Amino acid sequence: MGKYTGKMIISDLDGTLIPRGGAISPENRAAIADFVAEGGRFAIATGRTPEAAAGYVEGLPINAPSVFFNGAMLYDWVQKKVIKTLPLTAGDENDLWPKFARKALQDFPEACLEVYTAENCHIISPEANDDPRLPNEFYSYGHTDLGQLTDTTKTPWLKFFACDKHEHLEKYVVLAEKMGVAELANGFYSEDNYYEFVAKDVSKGSMLAFIREQLPGIEIIACGDYLNDNEMLAAADIGIAPANAHEDTKKIAKHIGCAVEDHLLAWIVKNIA
Repeated sequence: MGKYTGKMIISDLDGTLIPRGGAISPENRAAIADFVAEGGRFAIATGRTPEAAAGYVEGLPINAPSVFFNGAMLYDWVQKKVIKTLPLTAGDENDLWPKFARKALQDFPEACLEVYTAENCHIISPEANDDPRLPNEFYSYGHTDLGQLTDTTKTPWLKFFACDKHEHLEKYVVLAEKMGVAELANGFYSEDNYYEFVAKDVSKGSMLAFIREQLPGIEIIACGDYLNDNEMLAAADIGIAPANAHEDTKKIAKHIGCAVEDHLLAWIVKNIA
């Protein structure tokens, strides 16, 4: 038994645990190590795939179920296995998604459009449109013809992602509403120029219920900085946003911590946990 036994911290990555474009600070690493050594559980919650997250969190003592694809996957980091997936598509009832993707390719010729399955990131838009972040990521991705992904019974989609100018994404959202796919999904901005769809009622926050099933009685402290973190902060026992979080996210949080650049996780371990 340690002083943090019975407590869990689950953290978003970009803008929360990691300054955007940066790396996890030694101060945050030391605080997380101390938290776990004293009985705490630590997990991450991200829109990334497990493979993509691995390059950022290497060496961290992640010892609790973690959330990927913005809530579409729960993953056991220790055993390296998927616990649960909640697909965006699951067969004939969602055949609208390939139709929407084809229409988006036509109407938004500058967009980078990505279909995420449990195994891969499939870029269905032209290579010239690729998100500039891709070469710096720690995961494999490939350009795939949309026609190879239309059998959603065989290849369920976990997430559909668009990167484009914000003014284009506003029209993209209108198209999703017009075609009826928005009703089938949870759609949200994860950055000003990123818009994502996961399954209806799926979010980082919805996965906390499944984490509680895995770890009965655990007190969950969640931290995040952007709109896709709002449900997680609300569902946690204690929600924390960094000082430089999105204003709407700070409204959800129970506590406002320091700026991400000032080692937010170290602040949480010292002041909240």
